[in-house]
Amino acid sequence: MTKRQEWQQIILFIGFYVLLDYGYFKIPVDLFINVIYYHGVVTVCADFINIIAPLENVVAQQNHLISANANLEIVRGCDGAGVLFLVISAILAFPSKVNRKLIGLLLGIALIYIINLLRISILYFVVAYHPDWFSLIHTYLAPTFMVIVGGSYFALWAFGSLNKAYEPA
Repeated sequence: MTKRQEWQQIILFIGFYVLLDYGYFKIPVDLFINVIYYHGVVTVCADFINIIAPLENVVAQQNHLISANANLEIVRGCDGAGVLFLVISAILAFPSKVNRKLIGLLLGIALIYIINLLRISILYFVVAYHPDWFSLIHTYLAPTFMVIVGGSYFALWAFGSLNKAYEPA
């Protein structure tokens, strides 16, 4: 790969990330709270928490996970979108076959979505039982873990894209 091709990939990566981020911030807050967060995150986390800890009696209300023990609010920027955009941008910018990119995108989006749901569910328990840990986990540990997972996923996907043994005939 030439230096020019490397720079093209970097510019593509940055361009994809900027476009995704720009679109993300154009989505109205009400749509996030009442539709995206409620149906895509909060109700799923509430159901999951109630399955693993039925005595919590967590309810989903707009962008909040609410129980007698906690009230966790999901807001823009705390939804895993940044890591998701990094993975999507990296896959789109990487030189690979279209079908390989589509598979990489589908699996990457699913992975980041599931990891983010687990992160939010864990944060609920932190708020409920160890609120003094919230800042550390929410601000440093969980985001770092998500970036490591996203970066590792991309590295494995990219390695598979470069390895001809993984390419269909």
